[in-house]
Amino acid sequence: MYVVTEVTNERYKEPTGSRLFEVWESGLAKPPSVAIRSLHNVVNRYLRVTRPEAAEDISSGNVDIIVYLARHDNEEIFPQDIEQRFGVTRSTSCRVLGLMEQKGLIAREPVKRDARLKKIVLTDKSRHIAEVLRDNAKNMERILLEGLEDDQIRQFMHVLDVMQTNLVKTGLIGDESRYPSLEIREQDASKSQVPQESQVPQESQVLQKTRDDHVPNNRDARDEYVSHVLRISQEMAIARNRR
Repeated sequence: MYVVTEVTNERYKEPTGSRLFEVWESGLAKPPSVAIRSLHNVVNRYLRVTRPEAAEDISSGNVDIIVYLARHDNEEIFPQDIEQRFGVTRSTSCRVLGLMEQKGLIAREPVKRDARLKKIVLTDKSRHIAEVLRDNAKNMERILLEGLEDDQIRQFMHVLDVMQTNLVKTGLIGDESRYPSLEIREQDASKSQVPQESQVPQESQVLQKTRDDHVPNNRDARDEYVSHVLRISQEMAIARNRR
């Protein structure tokens, strides 16, 4: 059952003197929301057609989990973490993780402090898949941003952040912490060194920092974005695994 929320136009006025809405309504150009969705579709298509051979037979849902585990390689990840991260039920995660284990993509290892607990780890096969996917995503980013100066990219990310913030501020789409800032916030040159793995903060710490001071950790923000562009319809992937 869906709840339909009516939003009136009283609070949201067109920019003074702007004729852009007339242009969009006339069909002469795509409005921003349609243009963003169109670009998103093109990115997804590009990633599909350039998917490396090593990952050719891996479902999008499995790819998401592999990328997530690779990003948190030095942490203990359990099935409940997968459930929370991807918003799936326990039965779904059990089925998906079981199939991934059969394919040799993951393994379950006992935890020293409690042998009853089994953490999820990547196999050498899936580590290779994560590496080639990451390289492909980085190459796609280079192509995507070709011809753009750094200041143009920063301004573009700022505009995206303002658009996202405007929608989040309506209070109609849930917890604001789910939508961290999209802006590029660079550290001081003296602090620009990439931290050691042991110094990389937990994902929850990064999200909390984003909420507190709007300055996400550069490395985690970059990894999160790579994970995002690799995510091709999680719901469709879960549906395929159910068949």
